Amino acid sequence: MGETPSPRTPAPRSPVPRTASARRGLLLVATAALLVTPVVGQQPEPPPAPAPSPRSLLPEAFRQSDEGQTEAAPLPGVAPPPPVGAAAPEVLSGDALLQPPLDGVELPGTAEAPDPFANDPVLDARMTGVLDTASGGWGNAVFAGSDARCLAALARRIDAPVASRWASIGLRRAPITRATAPSRTPAGAWVAARAWLLLGMGGIVSASLLIGRLPVEAHTSNTTRIAGQVALAAGDLGALCPIARAGRQASADTMWELAMGMCAALEGDDISAAALFDSLRNRQTGISAFDVRLGERIAVVAGGGGRATNIEWSEAPRITPYRYGVSMAAGVQVPADRLTSLGAGRHGWFVRQPALAPAVRLASLGPAAVQGSLSVQEFVSGIAALAPDDADTSRGARLRQAFAGAGPVQRVAAMKAIWDESAEGMTIEAARYAGLLQTAPAAARLPVSASVAADSADIIASLLAAGNTARARSWWRVASEADAPVRARAWALLAVSGGIAPTADAFSDWQDATNADDRSAARLLAALAGLGLARESGWNGLKDDLLPKAETSWSRAISAAGTARRPGEVAILTATGLQGAWADVPALHLWRITEALTRAGRVQDARLIAAEALTRA
Repeated sequence: MGETPSPRTPAPRSPVPRTASARRGLLLVATAALLVTPVVGQQPEPPPAPAPSPRSLLPEAFRQSDEGQTEAAPLPGVAPPPPVGAAAPEVLSGDALLQPPLDGVELPGTAEAPDPFANDPVLDARMTGVLDTASGGWGNAVFAGSDARCLAALARRIDAPVASRWASIGLRRAPITRATAPSRTPAGAWVAARAWLLLGMGGIVSASLLIGRLPVEAHTSNTTRIAGQVALAAGDLGALCPIARAGRQASADTMWELAMGMCAALEGDDISAAALFDSLRNRQTGISAFDVRLGERIAVVAGGGGRATNIEWSEAPRITPYRYGVSMAAGVQVPADRLTSLGAGRHGWFVRQPALAPAVRLASLGPAAVQGSLSVQEFVSGIAALAPDDADTSRGARLRQAFAGAGPVQRVAAMKAIWDESAEGMTIEAARYAGLLQTAPAAARLPVSASVAADSADIIASLLAAGNTARARSWWRVASEADAPVRARAWALLAVSGGIAPTADAFSDWQDATNADDRSAARLLAALAGLGLARESGWNGLKDDLLPKAETSWSRAISAAGTARRPGEVAILTATGLQGAWADVPALHLWRITEALTRAGRVQDARLIAAEALTRA
């Protein structure tokens, strides 16, 4: 799928080692899957840009048994954003500021493209993760001083997706930071806990890299189980082979029996594969005939012939991780109604899956971007490639007009149409935020003009949704001259994002201009207080009136983690405090989240979460 190859751990005692023949078998499977996929948005390669913006980690879930993917891999068959005559600003998609690329760029230890059939390097089991600070990681001390068992228990309670896109992005980056495992914690258990968290958030690429960097001999039974879930969610059946026998010994899951047969086929041993599948079909193993036939399809694709029969989904009442993963690897189409049961995190990895229909991938672009599973640039590229463009009012036409309209007024008119688009399966609030994300690159190219002053607050919100704080600040000279409600909305967004120094008098003016109720006022004040921007004595009366007085065990825990500068712990506690929709998040939570992130050194994360809260709540 265009990802940079990542080192895979050795498996010296694996019953089905990942040898050259197994890898070539897997390449045949992947090739066959691509052959049955419609080519979408195929275009000549554009000339290299002088200073391309980095692509971001993206950042979706198999819940306990059904999981998702991330934002690092390029979208298959996706064209670049529409060309624009106007010169682009230095930063096109601001979420790259906090999300350096994960795939498709040079990572530590991968300066040269590895030989896919070469032996893998020996890796340090204690030093796990893939991102160092130069690549956007949170530093070796990301989990220093934290209780890994406590964090693992908290992570299991996170019900993805969380309210905030930017909190989700942080929750993906912290677990894949290259860092030493906490003391008294087995490396395999710690990797398993983080990989399961990433699966819950749908971070399949990240989870795959994290698991792949751990030597097989360091696996626990739980690590092996989760590694199997990661492989299936990614459609990477070859990753099952080094752990298939260990999985069969450690678990009663019949998937491992099927994996043995598929891995034999990938090794080129058609006879053993056929014998294993016959045995599973004839034994009373609890394995359905449907699952056996699906496994045999892999054997047929890998071996170039055989006896596979048609796959009839009417025989399978539900989809499982095994059925999804094997179907994707074998190019078997899954009915759309079955895919919806894979959980909210499914969208992030649907958009990267070439075996799925373009319509399925298109419908997943918005949810994936809102959940932090897809970068803004990938979102725009996906719409340009996958959306029908057969009318002036089509999604593709509106996007093109937002980039290349005759002037600022025409471009903003197209943006407003995008902001007002509805989307099946998304709430009105989420669909509007997806629209703001979609227009962020176009807004970054838009000249700052008084002709669109009435829409300047929404333009600022669009830019901040993508993390482009510098460009958002440049609009204040126009927004400050707009009507009072527009000016007030722009002031609030720029105050929390670091573009304006707020005062208590300006806060009161904002309340009057927007007719803000106490809940909205408490939300903004909580963000300002958490960011350390409401310390002067003039704020005291407002704090007494609006901010909550009572603390909870959660608020005390995240405050303690922030004070102790434990950013990984803060990221996990942030997610636990943002369950549900933004409208359900109390002011206390936003206050303590922004405060803890700021104290832990993640100021930009705190600012963008605050701006998102004001935009979406």
